[in-house]
Amino acid sequence: MEIKEIKALKILNANSNFTVEVVLNTEKGRFRGSSPAGESNSKYEVNQFSRSIDDEIASFNAHLKKLVGTKINGLEDIFALEKSLPEEFIGGPSLSLSYALLYGVSADLNKEPYELFGKKNNVMPVCKMIGGGLHASGLGMDIQEILVTTITNNNLESINGTLRVYKRVKELLEDKTDSFIGGVDPEGGFISGLDNYESIKLVREAAEDVIKENSMDIRLGLDFAASTFYKDGKYRYKRPIYGKKELDRGEQIDLTKKIADEFDIFYIEDPVDETLAEDYGEVLKSLGGSLIVGDDLTATTPERLEKVHGSINATLIKPNQVGLMYKVKEYSELADRFKIDKVVSHRSEETSIPIIADLAVGLNAKYLKVGINRGERIEKINRLIELN
Repeated sequence: MEIKEIKALKILNANSNFTVEVVLNTEKGRFRGSSPAGESNSKYEVNQFSRSIDDEIASFNAHLKKLVGTKINGLEDIFALEKSLPEEFIGGPSLSLSYALLYGVSADLNKEPYELFGKKNNVMPVCKMIGGGLHASGLGMDIQEILVTTITNNNLESINGTLRVYKRVKELLEDKTDSFIGGVDPEGGFISGLDNYESIKLVREAAEDVIKENSMDIRLGLDFAASTFYKDGKYRYKRPIYGKKELDRGEQIDLTKKIADEFDIFYIEDPVDETLAEDYGEVLKSLGGSLIVGDDLTATTPERLEKVHGSINATLIKPNQVGLMYKVKEYSELADRFKIDKVVSHRSEETSIPIIADLAVGLNAKYLKVGINRGERIEKINRLIELN
């Protein structure tokens, strides 16, 4: 594949903020790549932009002009190009470029994007039911996400089971709350207005209703995003949970175990602050039958995973956290070496391209964390169905 023309544009993401898109022209057609952003970010992830977005795009376009005529014949050529990029472009620009090249190379080789990374495998979506924390403007829960996944050997069946729970959650919110008006957060989770405990209880009820009707293996998950409410050595909840609003480190670990035991929580993401790997380890020791998932802790950064892998048994993969696909592949292989389950994930400020579904399949991840509402999320779900 030869790069005939390439340029960067300023576009809107799903949260009506500007991001960068790279448009690539080759003899096989026109291909686009764009980078998402997160509302809740790890201190360990790269900055999306090193300056104002207009200045970033102007500078990046000057660099992209030098790539015209370059031949990219496979994944290793994309990686080599990434390694040659100036440091200032690592983040949103580098990832947008890599995504456009992935689509271009796939078309040139007459392959699907996932085939550049590996063989097709079954991937189960992990989908948000109720949103809180930074995703819900501080309304209701401090916990950022209540999640559901349906365990099957078929993508479409898994999606169908989880969608049934989502619709049942909406019915229960309409029946049991006066404040709910159907609103969703940027990732499609309902903004319930209920506190942490009440929200988890409602989703548990919805899941049990669907299980009774359909005999499905449906599991609950939580993303605490605990770093967002950890201040000065304390976890500070706006509304009491089990009668307390302020918890020390040990109490937060005990709280995580208590919630997991009461509601049979299968997936537990970032239950403690991102700097406290030893506390993740304590949660793992107490709840080894659940997935203890590192996100803010690990930030898709191989060096971080090397340091903290013994504290978790699952990890998110968010390519924009590291900005380079060769690092994403390195991170995925490292997770495999440490026998850590992989969850490829969307971001709150997504774009419409569905590439993360291909990455989940090609990187042999078990799960794709993605919303089951809003168009830019449904693009990923539908791509997963297409790859079933």
